[in-house]
Amino acid sequence: MIRSKGPFWIDSRPDQALVWSQAGGSLKSDSAGVWWISMPYENRTRYQGFIDNQADIEYKWDKTFGDRKNEIVFIGQEMDEAGIVASLKRCLAKDDELKDVTWKEGKEDSWPIPRAMPLG
Repeated sequence: MIRSKGPFWIDSRPDQALVWSQAGGSLKSDSAGVWWISMPYENRTRYQGFIDNQADIEYKWDKTFGDRKNEIVFIGQEMDEAGIVASLKRCLAKDDELKDVTWKEGKEDSWPIPRAMPLG
């Protein structure tokens, strides 16, 4: 694997958008702010980024997850696609875990990235 990158979220921080970046042996993850779903609609419309991209954001909006997404791209040669997909699927919450909507409240974790501050 040469590079991997993209946005993701974890259930302990459901409102915080995180971004993954890996190149060679270097790995980094940072806060990318918050997901639009973390704020009321009227607050979203105060941000130019939302206004400029509203059609695309709303087109991809999920009934349960809003704009939250895990969208990590892997770049490399002779990669074990099936192995990578299987490893990533083990990281995903199971259906029964998602039925318990307390995940939306978040929880304490030991993730080494500071928590994002709500925008509104």
